[in-house]
Amino acid sequence: MAMLGGNCLAEESRTWTSQATGRQFEGAMVSAGDETVSIRRDADGVVFEVKKSDLVPGDLDWIAQYVAKPPATDRVDDLSELIAGIPADVGIPAIAAVVIDGGAVKGMGAAGMRKAGDSEKVGIGDKWHLGSCTKSMTATLAATFVEEGAITWETTLSEVLGKKVKMLEDYEKVTLGLLLANRGGVPGTVPDSVYAGVDFGAEVKDLSDRDLLKQRAEYVEAVLNLPPTTPPGTAYEYSNSGFVVAGAMLEALTGKPWERLIEERIFKPLGMDASGFGNAARGDKRNPTQPWPHKNATTPVPPGLGDDNSWVIGPAGTVHCSLKDIARYIAMHAAREVGPVLKNKESFEFLHAAVPDNGDYARGWIVTQTGWSQGPAISHDGSNTMNHCSIWIAPERNAAVAAFTNCGDKGSEGCRAAIPLVVEKYLK
Repeated sequence: MAMLGGNCLAEESRTWTSQATGRQFEGAMVSAGDETVSIRRDADGVVFEVKKSDLVPGDLDWIAQYVAKPPATDRVDDLSELIAGIPADVGIPAIAAVVIDGGAVKGMGAAGMRKAGDSEKVGIGDKWHLGSCTKSMTATLAATFVEEGAITWETTLSEVLGKKVKMLEDYEKVTLGLLLANRGGVPGTVPDSVYAGVDFGAEVKDLSDRDLLKQRAEYVEAVLNLPPTTPPGTAYEYSNSGFVVAGAMLEALTGKPWERLIEERIFKPLGMDASGFGNAARGDKRNPTQPWPHKNATTPVPPGLGDDNSWVIGPAGTVHCSLKDIARYIAMHAAREVGPVLKNKESFEFLHAAVPDNGDYARGWIVTQTGWSQGPAISHDGSNTMNHCSIWIAPERNAAVAAFTNCGDKGSEGCRAAIPLVVEKYLK
């Protein structure tokens, strides 16, 4: 059996039965959502959607093996009042938080303003920029391909990109695993010249898949012709560009942009239907429908050029999510839940394990310890200098907490104020 696309079985044909008519047909499941399932019919190869309510219980039981179970939300507290004082106390426009314990969402909330100087308040359904917390998604995405045998952690740049981009000889033996551990020697700071072939201010949705692939490959080629800051494999250096190169390896492997792969292999299987890339408020004119990014508490950044880093560095930090969606993602890592995204516990263990002599950095996560984690915790912060995100996960107790703000200046301070309040109430 092989996992394809949205990480649902696509090669195992079976008999499906209509609950209403009793009619049957043969086909293979391609993907599944909360209410529908896509099936490729054996007779003609056509893929079509079927409502789950139209299928018999036996079909639903079979589907359930391959669809992520969202964290329980039976009794979700509203955290808005708990964190309501933080924006004024710290000097940020807004704050949001979510907490999970024992695999269940215990609370989520948001307080403050979407845009400084405006009257529109943030809401629980708003979408928050993850910044570098995207890196763990890129590492998780890579793990799905490793599990399938399509690539290994030891696969080198020359093996995957050697015929697609020119690179310095120093990088030829750099592996996928080294890049995701920030040990590939790729510079942490790159000159503006690497963006020469990139439509810098575009949105992902405005570019064709061909353009996404071509422009990211041009960026990667420019980066891989910069001298490494340290001999690859010898030292830790935090590098956004290193994660972009890792993403480009997966693009070369599949012929699909990193964004499509994230949608197919993480968003869709986990039911993350309120997630995307870049500034979630990009479509706003004057009235904010989502949190606007801010340089500081009083200076909103208007939607458009300059409201986020360039889309091209997506694998390092451009995802945005609703609280519900990020809860599904961090709950999976907290439980190390084998399901539609990752199939082996060993994959979680590899991603969560600190690399020796690497500043406690694992692959997309930092390994740390807290008073509430009951063992090692993994964490990461993210910021595009106009938003801030902080995620803390305790796999040993299947718990997690995360905080978000739409401000760069004092954003870290705001998240650090919210997390202890939530931990004290729910995780102590």
